[in-house]
Amino acid sequence: MAVRLTANAIAKVNRGNLDLKPVVQLLDLKQVAGAKERYRAVVSDGSAAQQALLAAQLDEVAGSGAVGVGSVVRLLEYVCCTVKNRRIIVIVDMKILIRDSETIGNPKLPPEIVSDNPELSNSLGVRYSGDQSFNQATSSSSSPAKLVSSSVMKSCNKSSSSNAQLQSSYQPPPNYKSHGAIMKNEAPARIIPIAALHPYQGQWAIKARVTAKGEVRRYNNAKGDGKVFSFDLLDSDGGEIRATCFNAVVDRFYESIEVGKVYLLSKGSLKPAQKNFNHLNNHWEIFLEATTTLQLCPDEDGSIPTQQFNFRKISDIENAENNSIVDVIGIVTSINPSVAILRKNGMETQRRILNLKDLSSLSVEITLWGEFCNREGRQIEEKLDSGLFPVLAVKAGKVSDFSGKSVGTISSTQLFIDPILPETRILREWFDRGGKDASSNSISRDTMPGLPSNDCRKTVSQIKGEGLGRGNKPDWVTVKASISFVKTDNFCYTACPSMIGDRLCNKKVMKVPSGRWSCDRCAKEFDECDYRYLLQLQMQDHTGVTWVTAFQESGAEIIGCSARELYELKHQEHNDERFGDVIRQCLFKQYLFRLKIKEEHYGDEQQVKVTVVKADKVNPSTECKYLLELIGKLSS
Repeated sequence: MAVRLTANAIAKVNRGNLDLKPVVQLLDLKQVAGAKERYRAVVSDGSAAQQALLAAQLDEVAGSGAVGVGSVVRLLEYVCCTVKNRRIIVIVDMKILIRDSETIGNPKLPPEIVSDNPELSNSLGVRYSGDQSFNQATSSSSSPAKLVSSSVMKSCNKSSSSNAQLQSSYQPPPNYKSHGAIMKNEAPARIIPIAALHPYQGQWAIKARVTAKGEVRRYNNAKGDGKVFSFDLLDSDGGEIRATCFNAVVDRFYESIEVGKVYLLSKGSLKPAQKNFNHLNNHWEIFLEATTTLQLCPDEDGSIPTQQFNFRKISDIENAENNSIVDVIGIVTSINPSVAILRKNGMETQRRILNLKDLSSLSVEITLWGEFCNREGRQIEEKLDSGLFPVLAVKAGKVSDFSGKSVGTISSTQLFIDPILPETRILREWFDRGGKDASSNSISRDTMPGLPSNDCRKTVSQIKGEGLGRGNKPDWVTVKASISFVKTDNFCYTACPSMIGDRLCNKKVMKVPSGRWSCDRCAKEFDECDYRYLLQLQMQDHTGVTWVTAFQESGAEIIGCSARELYELKHQEHNDERFGDVIRQCLFKQYLFRLKIKEEHYGDEQQVKVTVVKADKVNPSTECKYLLELIGKLSS
């Protein structure tokens, strides 16, 4: 396999061309003396050569023998820096093109390589006739190569505040002028793209916009109590990174950070990002320190975008992994009232659920937590009450697979109502042209995986006649029917409001003599309990009658209010007339019931249980289109 080395690669790398992915050859590869599993190399472009150091993540590659002397590689990621007046290429990532090859070209070795590697010089037939004083100085027992490698490794392990020896090779834009005072005898840090940040750099600076700011969180571990907050940064090249502050650094920077503002940040340490908490597309995270500088910059040219999205269709979210972080955009078709939830730490919060619909003919539930319920939740509710269906963009929502797929807000989530985006215009045009009336299946609340976009319609008589639900798996069907009777003696139950992880306990709680509510599962007592629907309904169509059960969300869709509101109306306000009106308003109205039918065991008996997953009022226009299509299929 013939591979050509990149011409003048060494010179280009030294000039700071970080976008270049050069093909070079390894003329030498040795383990650094006194360093466990650390390797230095000499790389060549066929005409020039330079010393290099392999980053820690490449130790296994070098140690396994996958790469060696004569190997031809492509440098995918690297940093060029100066240590003790010597230029060193730190190879962060590379692709092996050829394992073994004869020396390509006639590389000229610089004096430090000749003095450090006489056997390499002899093997290549190269002689260096430079300054004799240099040769004498490099003949000491302390090899300069060892000193260089040792210095680079020590520098890599130090924080950037004490790492003044490493100098980034990236050159700042010529039109940028530094603002603010500079410490005496200290050169200004060079502005580099976020994508070029790496722990092997020395002084650096980034110019970026704050796109998100988290709240201050308290924690307690083996080292004691502490506090932390993070904010996300975006630069003009589209690079994103998270910055995190702890304890005293929180007090210094929290109030000065504003979402949407542009800052010049320098002197922070780079550490691997914790992907369990950091959704950004970056391997690194900046930790601000006592020496960190943060300067507000004027947003003169507006070259840095205000936000960056990576939207996924709802159909893609259906197959997304649990706890993954996604961006999603769609039309809000409905929103439920806020309910009070008691978390397992004893703190009360608010929860609110809305339905989001997009062009993929699917919808998904978005769960709002905490302040999102009162802030964005109220704005959305006001628009829906006015007959408007707002577009909602969710940045960094968390996928949950509990009872179907849904997306919930977390501390780093951002919600944008009717954002000025191309996707907003496309959604609005689709919705106004007929998307509003188009039927859509929900991927939330026990939706069957792989459910087809068209409804699997059945009648009431077919549920029993076809033996639905008696197989190994439940049957999922849609039935157009009305409610003829609602049991009102036990329409809800008292539920545990505590959170177990990111889910509600929902276990039935009992009142104890102290007047509090006790949960056996959580082994806790609560001053207040939650109320959840457990509706027993009689459903009928032109073919027959059957009993179905509707739980919390579907119960609220049918009744039109929360279980707590209906409970208080009957048992606290004792307003039987108003209670009766609420029940009667849902009778004899046609719904499209999406049902889960499954045979269950009750003692020695087997019974088919029919559960309402979702209840939508029949839209005459949409239903007519469905019937016309059905007639067309039957006639053909």
